Amino acid sequence: MLNVTVVQPAYYMGENPDAKVAEFLKAQLKTLAQGGLMVLPEYSNAGGLSDAESELRALPRAKEMLAAASEAAREKAAFVAVNVLEEREGSIRNSTYLFGKDGKAVFVYDKIHLPPSEVQLGVAYGDGACVCEADGIRFGFMTCYDVYYNEQIEYIASQKPDIVLIPGYQRGERTDIIRAQAKLTAFRCNAFVARSSFSMGSDEKGGCTMIVAPNGEILQDMGKAVGSVSAVIDPFEKYMRPAGFGQGLVRNDDFVNHGLRPEVFRK
Repeated sequence: MLNVTVVQPAYYMGENPDAKVAEFLKAQLKTLAQGGLMVLPEYSNAGGLSDAESELRALPRAKEMLAAASEAAREKAAFVAVNVLEEREGSIRNSTYLFGKDGKAVFVYDKIHLPPSEVQLGVAYGDGACVCEADGIRFGFMTCYDVYYNEQIEYIASQKPDIVLIPGYQRGERTDIIRAQAKLTAFRCNAFVARSSFSMGSDEKGGCTMIVAPNGEILQDMGKAVGSVSAVIDPFEKYMRPAGFGQGLVRNDDFVNHGLRPEVFRK
């Protein structure tokens, strides 16, 4: 069993919001469950900012957040997923690090689909690598804007993940759409979804940090609350369904995969 925790800070935090968000997240890291998994939202080092100049000034804080996440993972022999806007290998990158139980980075996911604001900022596109395995658990990665793209969901589904990690921002998206995206991803990938984002102080937009089961059931949903929420899961649980009326049970993702005909749409 795995204790999964997702964290949701407030977006509106007054003066120097990025520093306040970072301090809030570092405090949350201290509550990490022994042997568990904690997922932090997108831009842990630059949260609450809305202009490019301020975001660029926040880049150095990425190292601070990565160090805090690594230390927490090592101290609790747990997993921590943390997203940062950082400068790495001569480029600006939107990076999600998964730290393993020894505090070392298991995988670094670079966001594949970039919105116009990140393109204008000069963020480099990810190369497509978005699945890894650690301690026998297969992790899939998506970041915020990625969730709009079925091409990535289909690829991750093909890799048979157990948990899909989604650090998000989605400050202007409707809550019903956010919930639908998370449910669809969990259902199609036959995997748990652990999504972490920012509370916008309203149930109409943003927020909805949540944990979703492979059958599409929302186990936890923070709505507009601030803080964190947890669920104890079996990361290897899969949704089984009839292969057809009156037939035996099969994995839901295999049931869908059986009918795939991508070549029809490439003509």
